[in-house]
Amino acid sequence: MTKVQYQGGAGAFELTLPDGWFLEQDEEEGALVTSETAHGFLHLVEFARGPEDATDPAEELYAFLEEQEIQLEEDEVEDLPLGETGELALCEYLADEEDEATYWMIAVATTPGRLLFANYSCAAGDEEGERELIRTILSTLTFAAPAE
Repeated sequence: MTKVQYQGGAGAFELTLPDGWFLEQDEEEGALVTSETAHGFLHLVEFARGPEDATDPAEELYAFLEEQEIQLEEDEVEDLPLGETGELALCEYLADEEDEATYWMIAVATTPGRLLFANYSCAAGDEEGERELIRTILSTLTFAAPAE
């Protein structure tokens, strides 16, 4: 396991990755976490927020899902503690896209002044090999102070 840090425009965060997994800058925005043998990848994007903005990650996750017209029951969103640096809510679902089913794990993590959006996807049926691994990676997330 290796601890890695990502420094972006909104701040920094750290994750602990299993051997063979790596974090790299996404060409468009945020960071990608994957391995040479992965079925999918984890995409992370962090946003700065005002201190008065709500910090409930489940609320933010439901708002995103509603915007995407994805309907889940309340008990299908799970809250995960992130130690003292924040909170995280996540959900999992299958979506039919262009004659192909895709597995999605969507997560939102918050701390005062910052929000991190994460999504993992792979072909439906391939998720069992990485589902718990991705959940473990997300559970190691810590918000770090931006570099000076």
